[in-house]
Amino acid sequence: MAQALHGGSDRRAFRERIAQGLVLGDAAYGSALTRVAGDRLVEALNLEQPSAVEALHVSYLRAGAEVLQTNTYAANRLQLAPFGLQDEVYRLNVQGAKIARAAREVAGRGALVAGSIGPLGVTRGGAQAVAEAAGDSFREQIEALVAGGVDLLLIETQADPAEAALALRIAREASDLPVILNFSFAEGDLTLSGHSVADIAAMLRASADPPDLFGVNCSLGPSHALRLLRQLRAAGIEGPFSVSPNAGPPMRVGAEIDYLGTPERFASLLSDLQAEGACLVGGCCGTDAAYIAALRDAREMLSAPARTERRQVLRPERAEPAPTKVNLGLAPRGGLREKLGREFVIGIELDPPRGSVVGKFLEDAEIAREAGADFVNVGDSPMARVRMGALAGAHLLQHAAGVEAVLHMTTRDRNRRALEADLLSAHALGVRSILALTGDRPREGGVYELDSIGLLEEIQSLNAGGDPDGAAIGHATEFLPGCAFDPGAEDRAGELSRLRRKLAAGARFVMTQPIYESGPLRRALKELGPPGVPLLLGVMPVYSHRHAVYLDREVQGIRVPAWLQERMADAGERGLAVGLEIAWQLVEELSELISGVYVVPSFGKVRPVAEFARRLRAAHPAAASVSSC
Repeated sequence: MAQALHGGSDRRAFRERIAQGLVLGDAAYGSALTRVAGDRLVEALNLEQPSAVEALHVSYLRAGAEVLQTNTYAANRLQLAPFGLQDEVYRLNVQGAKIARAAREVAGRGALVAGSIGPLGVTRGGAQAVAEAAGDSFREQIEALVAGGVDLLLIETQADPAEAALALRIAREASDLPVILNFSFAEGDLTLSGHSVADIAAMLRASADPPDLFGVNCSLGPSHALRLLRQLRAAGIEGPFSVSPNAGPPMRVGAEIDYLGTPERFASLLSDLQAEGACLVGGCCGTDAAYIAALRDAREMLSAPARTERRQVLRPERAEPAPTKVNLGLAPRGGLREKLGREFVIGIELDPPRGSVVGKFLEDAEIAREAGADFVNVGDSPMARVRMGALAGAHLLQHAAGVEAVLHMTTRDRNRRALEADLLSAHALGVRSILALTGDRPREGGVYELDSIGLLEEIQSLNAGGDPDGAAIGHATEFLPGCAFDPGAEDRAGELSRLRRKLAAGARFVMTQPIYESGPLRRALKELGPPGVPLLLGVMPVYSHRHAVYLDREVQGIRVPAWLQERMADAGERGLAVGLEIAWQLVEELSELISGVYVVPSFGKVRPVAEFARRLRAAHPAAASVSSC
């Protein structure tokens, strides 16, 4: 079975995956969202009706899509200007990426998010000023998509080789993400700008850094796409190819455009498309979730003979994740409790899904475990945004993914009795490591009967065999409680005072907020003295200059120093590599003060931080004598 697609794939990983077997794309956005948008631009729905866009994404994912486009096809300055939206390029594209990533969480599927970049249609004629305007427009959109956390860039429905080459060059300059380049052809097998397959082939051969995947989208349906692939191969372009045709040839019916095709007819050509080198197949105008489901079923039929012998040991691919089998027994002992203070521990932080589907959540946990992580932090609706309960997530990780969980428990949403009930439930389910937090403040409401110190005192009482009112609970609990600490807090004296109280209330380990330089922690520890418990450093690698600015300005408790923001601005397309190297240097600088590290992914991209954890594990091998959960 081919490896699943996950956020954060680099060019090498992307090419390896598409070489393993057919990948399914998604279906139409423009034609699907036109009825919702009315006279508005469909891309404006990213800001005005994001739930409608998310619902469409989710329908495609549940049908089997493994590559999900953002609703940003025309979200460039030149296309937005007639609608008065030319100053909304950044917001529309970042929000488009966020909606697609959120849909991936809701659907619980490990898909790649592709930043959609449509044509500008302004470079024909060769005027230098026009070409410069086009270049600026492409760059602005691509940088916004990268800032939004897309996994690859999709330059689609291109007609002019010069414009496509410009977009490809800027995509390569702006990031190191994989790039798909698709052209669209009309009657006579010519693009709308009058270029032939031979013209496109010549452009590809002249490219210094060709796209990672090339192909055809839109056009006149799957039969037309098949003919174009054969022409491309005859012109010396061997593929592999990306193919996302319209449902069929367009036909006007009254005031609307219909496409002459059916899901069954569309999917019936899948084997022929594969034979001509197609490795990524989805749909364009006129297609919907039914077309993707038909492609999924056709792929199942084509691959069934090869899978028959392995059916008992491999799960077949399906539209909905298979039900999770959960062992209700206690998690194995001998994990984080025994490792803390004795060896360098490594964790990765994961947020539970926004919906009820846990497939991607468990897949990410498996990636973390395979990378050598000792534990996974399970967030409790971070940033006060509702997600699946952290306790359910922690239990699933331990008993379905086989990795120990550190359960974040906030006092924000529950009174003391509810917190005590959740603690007793966690203990019964084998979740013993608790990070006591007060929690990010919501826009409105919040309980806050206790703060994190009160929660630690509650845990201390339960570990002593009773509740704070003196009532017996049967057997004493065996929680391993921890607390958070912000070394860079503006009120350092107040933060240190609270840390002392947390330690006195029974905290057995300390996790810092993610930090980016060693000075604040060194100064805090000099004033505090040895904390007397293991200290785990929080690390959140920065992906780009935009990401650094966002974290510094918008995320509570995160401060990205000016020097790092400047360095990320200079990093350009190497942003992620530079961000990871800065994080590595920080860990090395503080290695004599810390007992371990936990790494926080951004944009739902677990693979880059998993590789970072793997590198840490190689530098700090686990002790063979200590068993893990």
